[in-house]
Amino acid sequence: MKNQWRLISAIFLILIVAVFALLNTQKVKIDLLFWRPAFPLVLVIIMAVLLGALIAVLLSFVTIHQLKKEIKKLKINESNLEADYQEKYDKKLAKEQAGYQKKINELKSKIAKQQGERF
Repeated sequence: MKNQWRLISAIFLILIVAVFALLNTQKVKIDLLFWRPAFPLVLVIIMAVLLGALIAVLLSFVTIHQLKKEIKKLKINESNLEADYQEKYDKKLAKEQAGYQKKINELKSKIAKQQGERF
């Protein structure tokens, strides 16, 4: 739905610019440093809109590229953090298991002693 509204807005904007441009057909002189050509105002308006759209697209590509670069960096950071946490978790788990295994062995030896004393 979001893209449909964008398309409708773009078409509406294009129609407004086209009507505005077609209502302004007189020739205008443009100062380009040492050159002063005369163009119909329609062309000047359309070219200005197209140039503005091109600049907006280029700026959005730069922003998208920067955001993708940042996302890639954050994903690498996240995977490094996950690996670190997993390593810490495994070490702590091994330590806890060793402690419990030691307690189990102690209890087994106590049980064995108690059974040996009874018989």
